[in-house]
Amino acid sequence: MLKKLTPEKAINIIRLSVALTFCWPLRAANSRTVISGYKAMQICAAINISLLLLPTLYATYLRSDDMEVVSHCVTQALCEIQCIVQTVICFSKHDTLQRILEELWSCIGKAQQHEEEIYYLYLARCNVFYSSYIAATYATVAVGLIGPLFLPIVHMIFAEYPFNVNRTLVIAIVRAHQIITGHQICAHICMCLFGGLLIWFTAARYECLMAELQRTTDIHMLIVCIEKQLRLKRYAEDVVECFRFMVLFVIAACTFVITVCAITIVTNTPLVAKILFTGITVSLLMYIYMYAWPADHMKEMSLKFSQSVYDLPWYEHTARMQKNLLNVLAYQKPVVLSINCLVPELSLRYYCSYLSNALSFCTALRAMLEETTT
Repeated sequence: MLKKLTPEKAINIIRLSVALTFCWPLRAANSRTVISGYKAMQICAAINISLLLLPTLYATYLRSDDMEVVSHCVTQALCEIQCIVQTVICFSKHDTLQRILEELWSCIGKAQQHEEEIYYLYLARCNVFYSSYIAATYATVAVGLIGPLFLPIVHMIFAEYPFNVNRTLVIAIVRAHQIITGHQICAHICMCLFGGLLIWFTAARYECLMAELQRTTDIHMLIVCIEKQLRLKRYAEDVVECFRFMVLFVIAACTFVITVCAITIVTNTPLVAKILFTGITVSLLMYIYMYAWPADHMKEMSLKFSQSVYDLPWYEHTARMQKNLLNVLAYQKPVVLSINCLVPELSLRYYCSYLSNALSFCTALRAMLEETTT
């Protein structure tokens, strides 16, 4: 199966998983009219989600006396706001994302044999995990949205409308809108795969460049490697810049939702509600992990590139060559996904710290509530 899954197929699978967001830019070869129409669809998609956000906020207002419903509505509203924020960011970064993807397709198409082997190793590392995430996300949303039409289960979307929705035609329109918007939200949940793909690809390119550096024998080959490193560093910074604020919003939203879910879980609520909110919390933590894992590896590869000079037979080269190798070794600033003053560095270490703090908070909250009740 791994042999059949090529980098091109993997990219197209992720592209299809986020297709309803209209955040994956079209190829530059398309005409301006087509690209402008695509951008218009992107704006319409954001407006469509906004049309569900308003009934969600209205439901929060009307059901403010029910903690369980309010918690669900607030979580749903944050998810819808996240979709709108991601759409706005991708719309503003359209040209940068288009340039990044053009370079991705170019590198995949021109890859040499040793580069293809590295790409396949990366596919083997995360293809099962990512494909399972896509399947689980769409299956959950499909059951929650379409299931109530055929099965005796509760509809997963909470929304109240300031008009009569008991008529058949109105019910059909409202349900159709909720199903379409729900799948749009599902596509936005998969946006972490889009960011993860670009970060993994950047890390793979560092590894390819590292292999090329190992074959360096003269100053001219070294200059070529350094130029490629500088271009790759700019590419990595563009990738980070496109997804930095998406990660910031997700971390902030996750912190708030974990707080709301923790209160709901430890209070006297039905078991079904506790399972639901536990699932929501786990899915948000998984979303952050989808960024933290590749970001941590990208940092490691960008740092290892400079350190790989140690593995060269530098002692066999001229004094000038040794001096240039020393300059490469001295420049060891890694590329990291960070947000000034808020997230110093998104990595697996940060993720573990965040997860530990979240669990500690839930434990402390439970202890406080138990003490209050007794």
